[in-house]
Parts: sequence; structure tokens; C-alpha cells
Amino acid sequence: MCSIFANRILTELSDVKDISIKTFFGGFSVNSKDIMFGWISQKDFYLRGHPDYRSLFINLGMQPLSITTGMSNKLLDYYKVDDELFNDHEKLLAMINMVIKYTIKEQDEKNEIKAKRIKELPNMTLSLERLLCSVGIKDVETLQKVGYLNAYFKIKQKKEAISINILFILYSSLHRFHVATLSQETKKEIELEYQSFLKQMDHDSYKE
Repeated sequence: MCSIFANRILTELSDVKDISIKTFFGGFSVNSKDIMFGWISQKDFYLRGHPDYRSLFINLGMQPLSITTGMSNKLLDYYKVDDELFNDHEKLLAMINMVIKYTIKEQDEKNEIKAKRIKELPNMTLSLERLLCSVGIKDVETLQKVGYLNAYFKIKQKKEAISINILFILYSSLHRFHVATLSQETKKEIELEYQSFLKQMDHDSYKE
């Protein structure tokens, strides 16, 4: 159930595209296309901060959101819209559109970083991601360049007792499907590929 104040905010910001509010953190999140750009308490409205314009909020005297955690208060990167700004509809809408723009940009950047993480691949665990990182394979792009055979070889050099199942996981991860769907026949083929890879490594080493 929306509070009277939350309904007022929703009405005042009806010009904002796809605006909505949801119960969140003891108040209400304010969203545009499910992008949270503000927060509403029972009596105050806050806009999300960002390094590129945070100083503007501070210079306008907008106070950061303070919450109580245990015995202390914590300041969040949300800033209170005062009555003067709230009553200047044109200025408030311009500021909100700026906040939405930067919030979307920030989310896109986070999603891009997330997509590069090995942990985001199917089958991957945090421990395997760390093991790959320890041999210089720190993102998906590098893993793709190195390949599952060489990646398995590298981590086996570091941790000899590692299971052959890791080879199957690496293969499945790079092909974007669950390792459980691998047939026994395909597993045999992958093992043979790895044996051929080792022979080629030995051959290249001998030539040197």
C-alpha cells in the first residue's frame, strides 16, 4: 500500500517515462523502466547520487540519506529533494532525467564488467574462477583465447590432483551449456583431444 506522500511523488513525476514505485527498504523505490533512481520515506524524497554530479547535489544543500545500523548511522548515496527544488517542477524533472541517464549508464557498465567475469559462465564456481585467475586467465575473453585444453593444462600444472571433470566443465562453459548434458562419447572425445594436445606440447618442447 502506497503512502499518501509516495502517491504525491508519483503524481508530481507523472511526466517521467515509465515511472513506478515499489516497497523497498522500509519505504518505496522510485523507478523508470525498473531502473531505481530515487527513494521515498514517509515524508522525504531522495535522488540517487553519482560521482559525475554528486558535487552538484552537495552544492545545492541536498542532504544525504542517513540510516541507523546498529549503534551507528550510515550515509547512503541518495540526496534529499528539498521543498524549493520540489516546487520547481521543470528543474526537478531535468535533474531526474539526468539521474536516470547516469543510473542506466552505471548499470550498463556493471553489466559489462559482470559479463566478462568467468564466474558468470555456466558451470563455473568461484573456486575454479580463482584457480584460473591464478594462472593468468582472469576474464572470459582470455579463457576463450587460451582455450579449454590449454586452460586445463595450466591449472593442472599448478594443482596436479585436479579432476578430469574440470576439463569437461571448461569445455561446457565455453560452449555455454551445462556439463551434465555431455554424453560419455563426447567426454571420451574431449579426453582424446587433451591427450593429443599433450603430445603436441611434448613435440613442440622437443623441437626447441
